[in-house]
Amino acid sequence: MINAHIEMDLNEHIAVVAAKVLELILISDGDLIFETLLKQFLKKYERYTPDQFMEASVLLFAIGSLEVKDFKVKLSHV
Repeated sequence: MINAHIEMDLNEHIAVVAAKVLELILISDGDLIFETLLKQFLKKYERYTPDQFMEASVLLFAIGSLEVKDFKVKLSHV
């Protein structure tokens, strides 16, 4: 279960980071190469790290919202 600690900055929570990743995918016109998505994410949200991006991507993949095929990312069910 993903719980936020009482003293945690909610902007650092994995669900918030995942929502920001989803937002970038929705804004794009088509399938994005995963590395391009990472670069766009880090450029737009300078406060986050590549590790946070990867954790959020793994969460989205695990719950079936993200599909990766041939290094391209697309949404499954959002």
